[in-house]
Amino acid sequence: MTGYPYRIQWVWIASLALIWLALWSPWSAGWNMVVAMAIIAVALAGNTIATRRIRARRDATRRILAAVDAALGSVPSDIKRNTPLVLTVSDASSLAGISPGGWGTTNTGMLTGGFGTELVHITEAAIWVRCYEPQQLMHLAHALKHWRNGQGPDAVAYLIAADWTDNEEVLATSLKRWRIAIDEASRAVGYRLPVCVAIYAEEAHAAADECPWFGVSGASPVQIATLPAQVAASVAHYTRMTIPMLRKPRAHRSAQLDALTRWACQAVLPALVDPQRSNSPLHVTAFGVTAIEGRPAPGSLYGQFVTQTTGLTLATTDGIRLSYPLPAPLIRGIPRQSVERALPRALAHAFVSLAVVFCAAVAASALQNRALVQRVANDVSRYQAIAPAQDAARVDALLALKRDRDELDRYARSGVPPRLGLGFYRGAAQLPLTQTLIASYQAPAPAPTTIELDSLSLFNTGRATLNPGSNRALVGALDMIKAHPDKRVLVAGHTDSIGDLDSNFKLSEARAASARNWLADASGIPASHFAIQGYGETRPKDPNDTEAGRAANRRVEITLIPDCRDEGGSPAFPQGQPACSFE
Repeated sequence: MTGYPYRIQWVWIASLALIWLALWSPWSAGWNMVVAMAIIAVALAGNTIATRRIRARRDATRRILAAVDAALGSVPSDIKRNTPLVLTVSDASSLAGISPGGWGTTNTGMLTGGFGTELVHITEAAIWVRCYEPQQLMHLAHALKHWRNGQGPDAVAYLIAADWTDNEEVLATSLKRWRIAIDEASRAVGYRLPVCVAIYAEEAHAAADECPWFGVSGASPVQIATLPAQVAASVAHYTRMTIPMLRKPRAHRSAQLDALTRWACQAVLPALVDPQRSNSPLHVTAFGVTAIEGRPAPGSLYGQFVTQTTGLTLATTDGIRLSYPLPAPLIRGIPRQSVERALPRALAHAFVSLAVVFCAAVAASALQNRALVQRVANDVSRYQAIAPAQDAARVDALLALKRDRDELDRYARSGVPPRLGLGFYRGAAQLPLTQTLIASYQAPAPAPTTIELDSLSLFNTGRATLNPGSNRALVGALDMIKAHPDKRVLVAGHTDSIGDLDSNFKLSEARAASARNWLADASGIPASHFAIQGYGETRPKDPNDTEAGRAANRRVEITLIPDCRDEGGSPAFPQGQPACSFE
């Protein structure tokens, strides 16, 4: 695998999220559907973006990678891996027309590269790959990392011709464009690319020898505050170690390079590394200056700086520019980048995604187990808190307990579902308690449907008119009638055997009618809801031989009976008559 599998990762993460929704989600089915659709939409968008990025990189780097393959096709693979690979950028509009081993300029004065007409230049120090446009640098860095099987570019060489920059805004814009491009390239390869800033100054009367590079290079970022002193010390040593005939030209060169370094520390490096100017400063670990024979530009920003700081004016000449040497000595001091394979990183990310989903599943399972136990405990507490007299409320609580019992029993027989599994299930301990409470439920005894009242407590002897205060004895019957509004009421009168049979019938019916009238008035229930019946002495409870027996037989019975209706739903008896047959 040469590239990071973004599309596979999107599919993997989306699959894990959907599995979590299906097995462990604590949300409702509607919310699960909405979230699932959102996950699928995000996965499709991610795959689309990844596909477009892959195509854009392929289109942007096809020519350069073909040139790299053509230039390094015959080079052994170990040399490809062990030779530093440097991305070379500058503000030149063309990188052609080079003398071997160096850098040249076009007829427009723009800096050109040491590649001739090629995109790749190979030296003993490094493999140099040029980049024309800042927006292509990110794609090129990413493609070269894949080309070397996970080993990305080792550095970026940013080349600046000091004599061809005469506008501060143009310089600032150029530095910002390349800083952003290099930062994006660093993010594309997954590490901060070391940057080598190489600055060229043209001199009108060059010394007889070629000017070397002066600067610093290493693994740590350069320090702008100490950089001029470091370069000045190297230049001074270079001037001293020379033959007398070259000492004066080298002394002139030393002053020029010192001014070039101080100009770079004020005008170039702060725009690249100062965190106050940018949220993404570059990792500049190498800096160097050199002088080449050419045509100095007193009107350039660098020339103006020399005039302001030294009072001298750069000499001009009509000489033709020579080569711009590549900063190979500076590259040698930058450590090589380690190989980073895409497959181990992708597997690590996949494992992290799996771990996150597993932790989410554990949390959801724990939450739902807690909710289950709390719900069962609340149902148990609610049932136990209801008094037995409140049977309707107890029945409702009992139904909730039965639902809990059925659910827990299903889990015990068929297995705990994944949303409650993962070691957090505690419902098994709740099952015996629910079963015990359900088995212990006893329905309350049915309310009495008949109330028997002593006639002497209601009427005087031989009378059918209610005595004053007799309503106290009828209150119990009134409560019973109100508690069962769906039933009819039969009021029956009974007497003992003393007296005439016909008189006893009439007396018992009259007493039943009096009781019925009082109950109807007190309850507000229509009189048609009542039926009366006089039985006289025909239905004794006890023998009439004794006084106690005769007292028990003198009574009024109030009985609740079902409402009897005909097939059309109308009452099956005339108003004021018994509701049903009592034969």
